[in-house]
Amino acid sequence: MRIWTSTNWSLIILIIAGGAVIATLGDVLGFMYGKRRVSILGLRPRYTSRIITAFTGMFISLAVLTVLSFFSQNVRTALFSMKAIEAELEASRFDLETLRNERDLLSREKDDLGAEVSSLQGESEELRRELDVMRQGAILVQANSILAQRFVPPMTPASGVREVLDALALDANEAVEDKRSEKFYLSDAGARVAFDPAEDAEVIARTANLESRAYIRALAAENAAAGEEVKARLESGMSYLLYSEGDILYRKLVDPTAGTPLRPFNAENVLHVFLRELKNEAIKNGVRPDPATNSVGSLGGEDFFDAVENLKAMDSPVILNAVATEDIYTEGPVRIRIVFD
Repeated sequence: MRIWTSTNWSLIILIIAGGAVIATLGDVLGFMYGKRRVSILGLRPRYTSRIITAFTGMFISLAVLTVLSFFSQNVRTALFSMKAIEAELEASRFDLETLRNERDLLSREKDDLGAEVSSLQGESEELRRELDVMRQGAILVQANSILAQRFVPPMTPASGVREVLDALALDANEAVEDKRSEKFYLSDAGARVAFDPAEDAEVIARTANLESRAYIRALAAENAAAGEEVKARLESGMSYLLYSEGDILYRKLVDPTAGTPLRPFNAENVLHVFLRELKNEAIKNGVRPDPATNSVGSLGGEDFFDAVENLKAMDSPVILNAVATEDIYTEGPVRIRIVFD
């Protein structure tokens, strides 16, 4: 229905009426010239009449085209610019096809570049891992590992805290030297642990004249290789007695007879699990772990394997007890012996 409402009826009616009028005039003129036997260019009258009729039709067509061209841009374009438009259309189609080919080429190049980037990222990660492994082998101390720690007794004046810090610095340097000689078989007494004087002053202000015991730790500020200066940072806090000498820190029932032929009892694994659970219990009760390793202490190798052999010799369920060998404070370390019940 929209086509009927949008049609220019007035123009159509005008063209039809105009054509009818012109045709009628042509017919009248042809009839008049034929009746009078008028001859054009020496032609016979009936041919003259036909020429007049033909020219009338040509005039009607010319009039229709003129009117349509006047009222419609599309008609003007179709009459006078169609060949140029058809040429531009072909050129546009060619350009479109060219652009599509270029798009496909760019898409393939993008995919290839994406694959290359992924490959390079993988190689970069592999090189980074290899570099970390190489650097790890040359690392003397890891960042945040404890170099040394000391406690500050209650009501210690600033001068006393200064003495504690000096002793802490000596301990840290000795510990680094021991690590260097043990790990790399080197001795370099000239290399020292570097402390920040401003940080020393802040720690003195925080820990001097306290009514309770405090602790100060020297931690490695960053990874340091064997030949590098070790930069230290200080950590301090309140130190509370968590376990007294002889206290049982943790206990666990173990049954050495519970093994099977497929899964025999493994005393060494059982003790490793026991010590890991002991560590978690100590941390839960307030012991500050080593920030680098999350450990709270260690059991000597000889004591560990003695406990393994004793556990292997048991032929009935036994209770493992971790007994404190000294008073244990917030800063640790946790030192124990293993007792069987």
